[in-house]
Amino acid sequence: MRQSSLARGIIDAFTCQLLFSATCSLNHSRPDVTLTPFLDLLHARTSSSTVFNPWRDTDPLNDASPAAPQHRLSHLTRYLEERRNRAHWILIAEAPGYQGAKFSGCAMTSERRLLEDAGSQNAAPTQRFFSGKKFRTSGTLLSNGRQNPAGALEPTATMVWNTMLGLGHSHDFVLWNAFAWHPHHPLSPLTNRTPTDAELESGKETLRAFLALFPQGHLVAIGRKSQATLASLGISAHPVRHPANGGGRLFHQQMRELLAASANP
Repeated sequence: MRQSSLARGIIDAFTCQLLFSATCSLNHSRPDVTLTPFLDLLHARTSSSTVFNPWRDTDPLNDASPAAPQHRLSHLTRYLEERRNRAHWILIAEAPGYQGAKFSGCAMTSERRLLEDAGSQNAAPTQRFFSGKKFRTSGTLLSNGRQNPAGALEPTATMVWNTMLGLGHSHDFVLWNAFAWHPHHPLSPLTNRTPTDAELESGKETLRAFLALFPQGHLVAIGRKSQATLASLGISAHPVRHPANGGGRLFHQQMRELLAASANP
């Protein structure tokens, strides 16, 4: 079984091979060392029949290759590095979904959108998410029988990104979850469920480590579970409606009002 220190080795390897453009733009020769405690905590949790760690483990039924965890960790590392000392809106939702971070490696972010960001024969690449190569980690045929030719797509992630990109620059905000790993129903990796109170409790150290990376930001809690988890840590946050289940319009309205109020205190 791999140990959490493997995260550091993977990061160093990807720094040399894949992260050149991102690290140069930040005047770093390697990822900021303050990322390491957070990434070690994230990597340390072992997957179970009801929780999947996408940065450590492979889903043999749905991942495209054994390299999928390393690719997801590379995505997340670059995503966070480029927002360190820049992002001033920190949005915390509840937990990853099977169409989002399970494959992309980044909270509330769809793999399909990452791949589109890489460009095509007819479109130049953009850098909305992070610089450098984007990897596909999902298979083209999933264990639920669905064809997956273009990569996983999460509706909630699309709503969040559309809202935030319409209100500012892509690197002005950073997204994460109160429970970092993907909770699913027993032996059903392509499902979502609400994390239990015990799971949320077990993830608090990792959540604290994430928040320590962005001490300068305005904190936003997406949904009641996120707000309650942050409050249990003695941390206040602006509460907003979760965009799922018909909440997209109110989420957009509340975020627009928050950003407008911060610009005109």
